Amino acid sequence: MKEPTADYRGFTFFINLEFPSHRIDMKAICYISNFARDLNKHQISELIETVNCNNIRENITGILIIRNKQFFQILEGENRVINQMYKKIRSDKRHSTIIKLLDITIDGRIFSDYNSGKFEVFQKYANLKKLYLYFNWIKEAEYLPADGIIKLTTNFLKQSK
Repeated sequence: MKEPTADYRGFTFFINLEFPSHRIDMKAICYISNFARDLNKHQISELIETVNCNNIRENITGILIIRNKQFFQILEGENRVINQMYKKIRSDKRHSTIIKLLDITIDGRIFSDYNSGKFEVFQKYANLKKLYLYFNWIKEAEYLPADGIIKLTTNFLKQSK
């Protein structure tokens, strides 16, 4: 069978018409929590390292913002994986008063184009400029789940200045 191609102004593009045999259910969860009372800087550093390793291994994208003794996190990925990760977070003693702000099914990752699809942790307000630029760019797509996530994030940042 000949591979399908498209010709555009002298350039030939091969078109990949392979579709997955099954659809992967994706979801995004957003939550806010307070630091556990005795959480120190060393434990926060360990937490960040663990978050980055786990998210790479589990193919989870999103952001974690650490401000004013609070965690604000958006996780996105395969439904089953996100549910398991959130269950682990809920039992993690480094958190207290966890409130789930959003739990939605998504058609595609909102953060796949942000930071090369890598999970990002923010601890300094000055480092958020890139995130705001990304949010402005993604607003152009008018993807409703992204709008909700953008509003939650910007509201958290306004309250934690």
